[in-house]
Amino acid sequence: MPMVLAIRCVAVVPIRETEAWAWVDGDALRQVFGTSLDDRALGLPQPAHRAEAVNDPKQCLAMAFAATAPTGARRRRGISDYLGALGEQISLDRLRLLESFLTLELELKVALRGLNFLR
Repeated sequence: MPMVLAIRCVAVVPIRETEAWAWVDGDALRQVFGTSLDDRALGLPQPAHRAEAVNDPKQCLAMAFAATAPTGARRRRGISDYLGALGEQISLDRLRLLESFLTLELELKVALRGLNFLR
């Protein structure tokens, strides 16, 4: 008789949020992109919560990257190579300025409580 494993999990499927979340924290972008450009020069949304209102956050993130004037291998690698590092650097306090992140956080907590991982 085959063994059946019970797997408990929570699925997270961001659609447009990934890029909107990635460019909400100018300090993280500066550190990861290796630049000293200010938020305005990077084209970051002011105030930060406007990041969710942008129709094409991927293009805006690309424009912020382009503003750093990448050359050579850095330019060829493009933004996708930096998303992991951005995810590690972005401030949760900055992300909590975004309604979509607050919704994710709340729904994740509810799911984890339902799975008895949180009280």
